[in-house]
Amino acid sequence: MRPIKSAIAAVLAGGLALTVVACGSDDEPSSSTATAATVIKHNRGETSIDGVPERIVALGNQWLDAVQSLGVTPVAYIDTVAAVAGGTPEWEPATLQQAKPLDPQGDVVEQIAAQNPDLILVPDYLADQATFDKLAKFAPTVGSLTSAGVDPWRDQVSALGKILHKQDEAAKVVGDIDAEITAAAARHPALQGKTFTSTFLFTSTQLVVSNDPKDGSTELFSRLGLTIPQSLVDQRGAMGRLTLSPERIGDLTADLLVVTATPDLQEAFKRLPGYDNLPAVRADSIAFVDMAAGSGINQPTPLNVPYLLDKLEPTFAAAAK
Repeated sequence: MRPIKSAIAAVLAGGLALTVVACGSDDEPSSSTATAATVIKHNRGETSIDGVPERIVALGNQWLDAVQSLGVTPVAYIDTVAAVAGGTPEWEPATLQQAKPLDPQGDVVEQIAAQNPDLILVPDYLADQATFDKLAKFAPTVGSLTSAGVDPWRDQVSALGKILHKQDEAAKVVGDIDAEITAAAARHPALQGKTFTSTFLFTSTQLVVSNDPKDGSTELFSRLGLTIPQSLVDQRGAMGRLTLSPERIGDLTADLLVVTATPDLQEAFKRLPGYDNLPAVRADSIAFVDMAAGSGINQPTPLNVPYLLDKLEPTFAAAAK
């Protein structure tokens, strides 16, 4: 079993789906006494959930934050942003301390079984089909809702609104965040028609660029009127991500550029030949963000989108000039 940090790095880099919750018991699931059922369609089929789940295990920052946005604290979780950034991101509520963080280095399936869950939420990149099937023996299990590398956070909130019988609350969560995005777009109408690029630096020789306009990681920017340069969209990538060598820094021709990297790699990026000629550098519309914020951009959630709007506000203003 590969550590979850490697798995998250791989999905951000456009790697293949990895099984990070393998092994575990083949015990049969516990029976449910509820009668009402909610059916959720997802990338691995359909899942029927009886009644209202009370013991939810959320794997991955997106499902974790979607659950909490509806006022529910899971019994156990894995925060994938924290796994990459080395600590709990700022947008997580204090109530998360009431939940049990699972050890990604151990047998996660057995840890989940010990929680006696009645709902398991897991994105496809954290579990292959065999692992998903194993988890589904313990409790109803919902995977990724779309075939994109990253699900739209709205879809997750809406799905959980149905599951938790909190559809009005889910609609309010989506509406409130939409209002914040709309307000940001109104402050910067000149962003309409401009381009953006978001790139992740894992090493000084690897630039990973989001190049799928349909991927959930691009939704915030597209709502502001920004688009990915067509020259990047047209290139073949994996899971909505394109890997470039440093020599191809000139491909980052967008009006607005977000670079996620450690401080050392940020400085290395600035020393690359061609950096000073990038349009975003000349316009001072480049944002360097830490691993937590960059992971949040890559995995948008109802909790981190308002945080990211605030953090990127100066860059939006610069790009809109």
